[in-house]
Amino acid sequence: MRGATDCAKRVKQVFASLRSKLGKPTRPAHTDPVTQLILGVFSRDVPEAKAREALEAMRGLVVDYNELRVIPALELAQTLGEGYPDVRLKCEDMSRALNRIFAVEHTVSLDHLAEMSRKESVAYLERVPGLEAYTRARIRLLGLNQHAIPLDEAMLAVAKRDRMIDAKAALDEAEAFLERQIDEADGVEFFALLRKHAWSEMATAVRKRQVDRIQSVPPTRATSNMLQAIAAGVHIEVDDIPVNEFESLGEPGAEGAGVEPAAAAARGDKKSSGKPPDKGNRKAGAPAREAGSGRRAEKPRKSAGGAANARTGKGAGKSAARSRSA
Repeated sequence: MRGATDCAKRVKQVFASLRSKLGKPTRPAHTDPVTQLILGVFSRDVPEAKAREALEAMRGLVVDYNELRVIPALELAQTLGEGYPDVRLKCEDMSRALNRIFAVEHTVSLDHLAEMSRKESVAYLERVPGLEAYTRARIRLLGLNQHAIPLDEAMLAVAKRDRMIDAKAALDEAEAFLERQIDEADGVEFFALLRKHAWSEMATAVRKRQVDRIQSVPPTRATSNMLQAIAAGVHIEVDDIPVNEFESLGEPGAEGAGVEPAAAAARGDKKSSGKPPDKGNRKAGAPAREAGSGRRAEKPRKSAGGAANARTGKGAGKSAARSRSA
C-alpha cells in the first residue's frame, strides 16, 4: 500500500485515541458463520441494529436457514420493505450464497470451516457467490474466531479520512493491511471501536451515498438461472461438488465484479472470458449447467406425438437423402 509506513503509525494513534475516548466497547457477539454471512450482506451500508432487524424479520418466516434459502429473493425483499437500502440486491446475494453452500455441503452450514486452516477458509469463502470482502472478513472474525478486520462502508470511509489506509486502497487491500497492523488479540476490540466511531461520524454520508460503496458481486448466468428457478418454485437437485470445483461452476473473479484482482491472483485463477476453465468453450445450443449442480440440465422432452414423428419422418427422410447422395 502506498504510504504504508505512515498509515501504520496512524493506525496505532487512532486505536489508542479510540480506546481513550470510547473506553471499553461492547464486544459483538460471536455466532454461527451463516448468521454472520446474513448480517454481513445486510450491514454493508446500514448500522448493525438495522441489519439485525432484517435478520429477525427473515427468521420469523422460517424454521431454519435451509427454508430461508428457497424463499424467492423478491418475496424476501417485499417482506423487508423497499425502505431498506438495496433490499432486493441483498436478498439475491444472500440467496445465491446460501444455495451454493447447500449445493456443496448438502446443508446450510459453514461450521466445518472452523476445522480448516486460515488459508483454506479464506479460499473457500472467496468462492461463495454473493459475498464481498467485508462479509467474508466478518464471517472469519465473528463466525470462525479467526483474525480479520471487516470494514463496512462507514468504517472504510473513516479509515481513509483518518489516513489509516491510502485513499485509493481497495476494500480487500485495506482490510488486509489493518489485519497486519492490529494484533490478533485486539482484533475484535478494534473492530467494535472503529465501527462505533465510524457510524457516529459517517452515518449521514453513507445514507446519502457520499462514500465509496461496497459493491455486490454480480451473478453469473448459472446463479441467475438458479434464482429464477427458485422464484418459479422449481425443485433443484444438486450433486456433491467438492470445494475445489467451485470455479468450474462459472464463478470466476473479475475486475469490477466485487472480487478484486489481487484475491483472484492469490488463488491462482486464470484470466478467461468468464467460461469454466476446465470445460473449454461450450458449443452453441449445448445445454447449460443445471443451477446449483455440476450436471448439465436435460433438454426439454418433446411430446411423443409431435417431436417423435418429426424425428422419424422429416428427419429420417433427410438422413435417407444424404445416404443416397453419398
